[in-house]
Amino acid sequence: MPFTQEKDPTLGTPKVIALTNKNGMEITLTSLGASWMSCILPLASGKRDVVLGSPNVDKHTEQDVYLGATVGRVANRIANARFSIHGENYSVSANQGAHCLHGGKDNFSYRIWAVSQLSAQQVIFSLTSPDGDQGFPGELKVEVSYELTDENQVIIRYKHQTTKACPVNLTNHTYFNLAGEGSEKTVLDHALTIHGDYYLPTDKAGIPSGDWRDVTGSYFDFRQSKLIGRDFLQDSDQVAAGGYDHTFVLDSACIDGRKSVASLSAPEGDVKMNIFTTMPTMQLYTGNYLVSVPGKTKLYTPFSGVAFETQFPPDAVNHPEWGERYSPISQPNQIYCSETCYQFIF
Repeated sequence: MPFTQEKDPTLGTPKVIALTNKNGMEITLTSLGASWMSCILPLASGKRDVVLGSPNVDKHTEQDVYLGATVGRVANRIANARFSIHGENYSVSANQGAHCLHGGKDNFSYRIWAVSQLSAQQVIFSLTSPDGDQGFPGELKVEVSYELTDENQVIIRYKHQTTKACPVNLTNHTYFNLAGEGSEKTVLDHALTIHGDYYLPTDKAGIPSGDWRDVTGSYFDFRQSKLIGRDFLQDSDQVAAGGYDHTFVLDSACIDGRKSVASLSAPEGDVKMNIFTTMPTMQLYTGNYLVSVPGKTKLYTPFSGVAFETQFPPDAVNHPEWGERYSPISQPNQIYCSETCYQFIF
């Protein structure tokens, strides 16, 4: 699987690409951050955009909440922006206090990716990150493809290769509101199911303690569908994060990309979204820090949208005791692939 021949992404302004399927569903994407900007469902009641996004590309360059972005090299947090591989110590870009968040100050969400549109329903974004970029070792080649199928699935496929052993943890940071991005309904009005028996407690900076906590008997138990708002801010873990901003360890029987790992239902029940992935964990983030963010039809505020970031666990590079399945370390000259699918039922 050779990598797509990439054009110089420093030339020109960010591109906007639209994909449509035979049902009239449409998504728009931009080469700035390989980002997902809109998702328009053709409902009987009219068209509804169910993802948060900036009003235009210029505004998208100004936002810093990762609206729809591909984040990397390493999604989520690296404690104290440090790690070691094979006895060699690395210090990377710290952009959340002492810690590295989503790849550092100049992470992938801020870059213009090269674009190769394969069809009316699929596009590939590509990026090369040089050795030493944000402090990370090895040259990294990345491809992210979006496909909109006639089954109303948005399939995001990731492919990467590095020249040195390096943590790589790519994810998508789209915020969803199935009532519509301009709705007064918040994520707290949505019903959610997550097939995961454990979650990772964190400190106030989002750094995991290292423990895996059983969801049984906790407010993190979404194994049966419940409103996100039902048990909201009812425990110290949520209070510290301002809501849900935690990683769930997904049921290992579900991470084959064919079984649903999570389902979200709109407040009125007229739209449902099922999530499929090959990644072992997922960050649930209820948009706790969306503060007056310019959106397409309104200013976004806390809980305007919810993100489901499929990934390796946060700070996993510093927790080898979690095991190989949860390790983000990519070995040189191997091609790694993963995918996540968001399927809309309406």
